[in-house]
Amino acid sequence: MNRRFFPDSILAWLLLILVTGVLASQAVTMLLHNLNRNEVLLHLEDQRAAERIAALVAFLDHTAPALRRGVADAMSGPSLDARVSGQPLVATSAAPRELAPLAGAIADRLKGVGWQEIRVGSGQPSESERAADIVPIRVAIGLIDGTWLNFQFPMVASLPWASPQLLGLTVGSVVAVLGLCLYALLRLMRPLDRLTRAAEALGRAGTTQQLPETGIGEVRRAASAFNKMQARIGRLIEDRLLMIAAISHDLKTPITRLRLRAELMDDEETRQKLLKDLDEMEAMIGSTLAFAREEGNPEPPQAIDLRALVKEAGEHQPRMRLCIAGTGPWETRAQALALKRAIANLVDNAVKYGGEAIVSLSRGKDREGHPCFELRIDDRGPGIPPDEMERVFRPFYRLEASRNRDLGGTGLGLAIARSAIRAQGGEVELHNRIGSDGTIAGLTAHVLLPV
Repeated sequence: MNRRFFPDSILAWLLLILVTGVLASQAVTMLLHNLNRNEVLLHLEDQRAAERIAALVAFLDHTAPALRRGVADAMSGPSLDARVSGQPLVATSAAPRELAPLAGAIADRLKGVGWQEIRVGSGQPSESERAADIVPIRVAIGLIDGTWLNFQFPMVASLPWASPQLLGLTVGSVVAVLGLCLYALLRLMRPLDRLTRAAEALGRAGTTQQLPETGIGEVRRAASAFNKMQARIGRLIEDRLLMIAAISHDLKTPITRLRLRAELMDDEETRQKLLKDLDEMEAMIGSTLAFAREEGNPEPPQAIDLRALVKEAGEHQPRMRLCIAGTGPWETRAQALALKRAIANLVDNAVKYGGEAIVSLSRGKDREGHPCFELRIDDRGPGIPPDEMERVFRPFYRLEASRNRDLGGTGLGLAIARSAIRAQGGEVELHNRIGSDGTIAGLTAHVLLPV
């Protein structure tokens, strides 16, 4: 199913269901009302015409035959034309089905009159009558003495489904109902919107947000469950940070003792190897502690100039080239130190594995069409196998080709960078660049940051 043509939010779905339901309900109600109204009005028209015809027939029946023609002419008018003749105006005695109620109504009202036959039919409408949706109705009543009383009068062929006034009132009522329902839906959806923003902020350092436990029962329970979950996650992160800090602190003492003992060793080669191993252990402990602190970073967000921050993040690397596309502005809100460390890690990786870092900053849009800052860090290295693109962001994960500590590090640089960037509401991805000859021309780190 192609979801492009369907709503993508609960509010949009509720509005679609509400609008469809209200319009369908109004349409069915108007249809039934008009069917019933038209039936009643046509029945009243038949009764009114039958009353007038029966009264005139009774009067002419008690009038002398010689005077009937003059009396009929005198009583004729635009709404009812009466004629006395020796021949019926209607050729057949069988009344059409739609005119059968009129024939029955006339017969019921002629019980005191001596008549032999009642014929009901319709004539050919003129151009003006056809334009006004009017059909001429003909009634021929044969008296006992052989005289035919012929009547002709206009009758509406069909009634309109709705008048302009009714349509206006219906549209007004629908708009009023939908407006009230939209207001109610927006109030009901407001707690869900708060929950969505709080969930998006969950895990970003310094942005913990307690939801107010107010509103209807389901909303209160959801807010309470979210607050409890958020508190548990915060405690877990804090406990992990304390545990890692305690372990690193406890390891520093024996490492220091080992370093002192290594300095006293007579074998120079063994001493240098041991000191190198101790340096690597300290680097691993420091990186682990930095990764844990990054996820629990209490640094508050602040207004920063992203262009200046990128320059500062790479000023220690002479092999970094910065290209700014556009005129800005480049202001955003973020944790300055955490974001600077993340960009510096990406620049260092580009220089370490690709020989140089070509950094470009521009304004663009994310996958949802929201404006964002786009940061690209290109290198000239061998790239990364496609199936390893996500794995390299895992803590302590290093590619087989970089197991050497001189190049591979501890495997925490990219994990720290992604954690810091996501804490700012951004995202970072890696992809290989393909050259004109079809081979890998380098790796690109693509960073999106909200404006």
